[in-house]
Amino acid sequence: MAAASPAQGARPDAAEFAMWKPLLARAAISAVFGVLTIFWREPSTAVLSVLGGLYLLFLGATYLWTHRVLGVRERPSALTLVGGAALGAAGVATLILVEDSTFAFAGAAALVLAGVVELVRGLAVRGHVAARDLVTVGVAAAATGAILPFFEHLGAHALLGVSGGGALITAVVLGIAALSYRHDSALGAPGSPGAAQQENTVN
Repeated sequence: MAAASPAQGARPDAAEFAMWKPLLARAAISAVFGVLTIFWREPSTAVLSVLGGLYLLFLGATYLWTHRVLGVRERPSALTLVGGAALGAAGVATLILVEDSTFAFAGAAALVLAGVVELVRGLAVRGHVAARDLVTVGVAAAATGAILPFFEHLGAHALLGVSGGGALITAVVLGIAALSYRHDSALGAPGSPGAAQQENTVN
């Protein structure tokens, strides 16, 4: 997704474009999980616990990484830390308890919390290049978490299908954003043709 436009007269710096690293990591994790949910035809509760638990655990880690990098310019809130910790805790619980209901309810609560926090965070940093992407994935995570409990009675396959769909949306949005920021970061690097052209334009 295209980056949000910075304020007029302001230009995103290298710290903002460094967001590509955690965003690409989140995109890769979400893509792997989403693809596995598609091709795993008859997953058991044990499969759900392992895949879902690891997904939430790694998602929580990259969520915190994302907002730590974002916090280079915009101070992260305590709720951001709570959102990442909730994802990690839900992942651990899913791995240990090995029950459909654990992923359906603990995972859902963590996704809603983390998604709403990310949505609010994106709206609060509108001048940041990643603001619009944070809003989009925040909505996707919150929506996925909100509907997940309604599929608990349908078992592991349905739960993985719903969460995998949300993960694939996240993968596409953040993957495009990360590659775009990586490209812009390379153009803005000292000594690059893009940086030289910008310098000449300013002069």
